[in-house]
Amino acid sequence: MLEIAKKALDHAAATGADQAEVFANNTRSTRIRVYRQEVEELASSTGSGVGIRVFRGDTAGFAYTSDLSDSALAATARAASDNAAINAGDRFMGLPRPSESFPELDLYSEKLGATPLAGKIELVKKLEKTALDRDTRISQVDSATYAEGEGEVGIANSLGFSRQFKENTCYAFLQAIAEADGQMQTGMSFTTGRYPDQLEAAACGREAADRALSLLGGTQCESMNCVVIMDPFVASSLIGVIGSVLTGESVQKKRSMFAGLVGQQVANGIFTLTDDGIHPDGLASAPFDGEGVPMGETALIKGGVLQGYLYDTYTARKDGCESTGNGVRGSYRSQPHVGATNLRLVGGATPQVEMIASVDKGFYVMEVSGIHSGANPVSGDFSVGASGLLIRDGQLAEPVREVVIAGNLMTILKNINMVGDDKRWVPFGGSIQAPSLLIGEMTVSGK
Repeated sequence: MLEIAKKALDHAAATGADQAEVFANNTRSTRIRVYRQEVEELASSTGSGVGIRVFRGDTAGFAYTSDLSDSALAATARAASDNAAINAGDRFMGLPRPSESFPELDLYSEKLGATPLAGKIELVKKLEKTALDRDTRISQVDSATYAEGEGEVGIANSLGFSRQFKENTCYAFLQAIAEADGQMQTGMSFTTGRYPDQLEAAACGREAADRALSLLGGTQCESMNCVVIMDPFVASSLIGVIGSVLTGESVQKKRSMFAGLVGQQVANGIFTLTDDGIHPDGLASAPFDGEGVPMGETALIKGGVLQGYLYDTYTARKDGCESTGNGVRGSYRSQPHVGATNLRLVGGATPQVEMIASVDKGFYVMEVSGIHSGANPVSGDFSVGASGLLIRDGQLAEPVREVVIAGNLMTILKNINMVGDDKRWVPFGGSIQAPSLLIGEMTVSGK
């Protein structure tokens, strides 16, 4: 892909552009779904293409193509140049300053491709069977899925940047359905890695089944203000919302409750949040971002104090600072934009069982719904549907469903009184590593 990017860059230079950049990538993915021990779906896809950005003065143009022939690359470069000629000017547009060093990361495993397809199918069957055998009340598995993907990225620009990298990942996911006394409840789990042998299929199946079983018989509880413990799945949703408004763009557009608060206490002192783009286990790790800026670890909140925001080149120039390596790019079809990579809640040493034992009256939250529509990024108001278990006298008690937990995100952050030692990677809604969290008080709206 890097050689193709260099060819496209030559065509962009021939248009008379002041600056140019080419992002080239190819991808391959496979998805396997099993139902009742039979393969229900087996799909593979591949794709490749090139995106070209051309800068003329303070204007920029963009075009892309999936045709990698020389004539198509030349035509795409001309289209990007033509787009630059008619777009409005913006003095903050341009390429990032070249860097000399980049992190060395091992993001690609030959073991993924070396694992036979039959072995991957057996992994999904084991996943489903473990869940179904867990308890007679597990009536079926809604989804037992294995998915893998790999890609190669090459970037070249007119300032001399020319690098590439390869990466691959895989995961297994299961959603179990439990039935009893006319009620149905679901429970999910997943496991991630770089190759199938890293996936824990049996543990994943057991966890999904146990989560569904634990919620059977759930009803609405009485409304109350109480301690809330979020399990890692739910905590990751909260962290995802917080991370989404810790970007330079959100602050510049006045869409962030953290605007103007750098250096101020915004959370309990035990709370430390980073964006770690080079963590070896992070699903969004890479040596450089979508603009060729080296990725690294950026402290967002440290000891409860807001440290700063995430930037790509454009938003950094608007704030008179440097990019943090957060120019995210989904594929060759899109231009870079600022976004989180691997959000990590760092630290935490309290076992979840000790958290629960410390609570006389509370709510252990296992599922939330409406997390994005129920969180206001400007005011910080937070209100989502929830299911889980009551906590009574330090013990998990009866299941609860169809309630709403509410509060203000700033207040929630300052009321995080314990951080668990059970952190795990959650791949949904981003790449997030989060543990259980104990929040001193939230409103639970039920009956």
